[in-house]
Amino acid sequence: CHSTKPAVESGGSAATMANSTDGKEPVAGLSAASSCIRAILSPASSSSSTSSREEGEERELLPSPFHPVYTHQIFENECISGWWPSSEAEQRSRRIYKFWKEECDNGTDGGGAGELHPSYRHCRCEEPEEARIEVDVLLSPSCDRCQVKVRTEKCAPAKRNDGDEPSKKKVKIVSFGGENFNGGRQPEQKRMDFKDVVRQISSAVPPIVSVSVNGNRRDDLLPATENNKAGNTEEPPSKNTQREEDSTGAAGYLTQPVGRVLKTYHRKTKDGTGSARVKDDESVEESKFVVTLAEGSDPSVACYHNSVQPLARWYIETADDVDVTDDGRGSWKIMYLFRDHGEGGVASPTSSRSSALSLVGYITLLHVHSPFRKPPGVILRVCQALILPPYHRAGHGSMMLYTLHEYAESSHATTITTFPGIEILEVNVEDPAPAFVALRDYVDYQRFLSICGRSSPDTSGLNVTSKNSDCVKKLNLDYLMEYNVTNKEYFFPVSEERLTSVAGALKITKRQAQIVHEIYKLAQVQQWKRQQTEDDMHSIKKDEVASQVQTNYRLMVKRSLRSLRMEELGACKGGKEGQKALLRRWFEQMSSHYCRLLEGLEKRRNVS
Repeated sequence: CHSTKPAVESGGSAATMANSTDGKEPVAGLSAASSCIRAILSPASSSSSTSSREEGEERELLPSPFHPVYTHQIFENECISGWWPSSEAEQRSRRIYKFWKEECDNGTDGGGAGELHPSYRHCRCEEPEEARIEVDVLLSPSCDRCQVKVRTEKCAPAKRNDGDEPSKKKVKIVSFGGENFNGGRQPEQKRMDFKDVVRQISSAVPPIVSVSVNGNRRDDLLPATENNKAGNTEEPPSKNTQREEDSTGAAGYLTQPVGRVLKTYHRKTKDGTGSARVKDDESVEESKFVVTLAEGSDPSVACYHNSVQPLARWYIETADDVDVTDDGRGSWKIMYLFRDHGEGGVASPTSSRSSALSLVGYITLLHVHSPFRKPPGVILRVCQALILPPYHRAGHGSMMLYTLHEYAESSHATTITTFPGIEILEVNVEDPAPAFVALRDYVDYQRFLSICGRSSPDTSGLNVTSKNSDCVKKLNLDYLMEYNVTNKEYFFPVSEERLTSVAGALKITKRQAQIVHEIYKLAQVQQWKRQQTEDDMHSIKKDEVASQVQTNYRLMVKRSLRSLRMEELGACKGGKEGQKALLRRWFEQMSSHYCRLLEGLEKRRNVS
């Protein structure tokens, strides 16, 4: 999931997470609550009814489920109080936690294979029987509504390692200044009832149209909304959605794109499931994907987005709903990515529909007028970005960013903003998450290579600079070739004027312009090192030169980091030595990030 943590979304905080390892991003299926909940995209391979099928047979037809990443906004302590996940989910969570902990501890064994995430400590219940719960959220292909299916079982308490579940022995609780102390053990909780489980989940899913518990329909558990207060459990469809029951009983596909189509492209996907993760030995199909741009001020767009955006809470740490109709800060637009299942749709071959679109992801965009820029213009700010997990690692995020820059560079963009005739000057990102930082740097670097006249595997077929050709023509990048990497001058800081020129040509921030220069120079260093042979110089001298080149690069990046993060360095309590250690850590993180980016680019180049 490529996501950002925008300041306008103030719904959550990392401090509320039951996460004992500082700085480590959680993963799906890690916490107790995440292990209990599965989201499932409705299948696109069958049109027959499942009313006569056994539930086990029905579940086999569904695509691979995906779990939430963040649950701290939905469930306190990241657990469903009094409930354990299914036995299978618990075992999977143990494996996930083991690998996650090892990564936190830099590859060392972070604990036994039987340990569980700290959130499991809150699953204990005052009732003698242990209860397990599995909540399936069946999303419609359009992701504008869903069904919730709850399965439970009760059993005798399982024997667990002392490290992950304190014993049931009653502990005397002593009070110190109003705070209870019980030896580090969590107090036993009351088991959360079904109504509260569904109500809390409803804040992170599209509108719920039906609820079932252990196969029995439970309309009494539907969260109270304006539509179902009067007994109406079906919301009226938007103008883009056709209500047609598919094999899960959930709502159907979009019959037309939401917004104006910007681009279409094709990707290989696993046949019938919608998954974009394809192995060589799997049956695949060529699927069509559609990128659109929609106006937040359009009531039908706002209605659709209000239904879809709660999903962001599972995958964006501080996500909250955005009112796309509010033009107080600027104008909102949403870039959507849909999968087109073809004539009649894969889910219903007998249908006469010309399009059957399912949601893949979206990016919310805030257009802000900046009158004090020279020249004045519009800043395009990425606020939320989400790609649904089944479509991860298939190039959809980068394609959306390329399309976003094409839109920003097009002359048409100046006519469809609320500031007609004013150019979009810059695309920036509000408080990006680590995954989105990696994606943005990857795309920006490849666009930089394009204006340098160098080939890039992901930009084939993409005209990434033609819409901004005037700026590119004026750009003089000869300074990149002025010195060899063995010259100290090669690593001198890039001037403000040159950074501003590159930033203007690519419509990125000056900081991003600095980053792409640093990645470029690291790539040149790596290329120079590969080209060195024993014939070029004596081995000792070669090692000395290579060491000096590495030192020069390191100093260049550290100077940039020092300039960027002066306030943090000033707040360091360790004095000069503490500042040096902090700079060293920042450099190692940045260098590792750059190396991974270049390795990924090299792999794509070799494949292509």
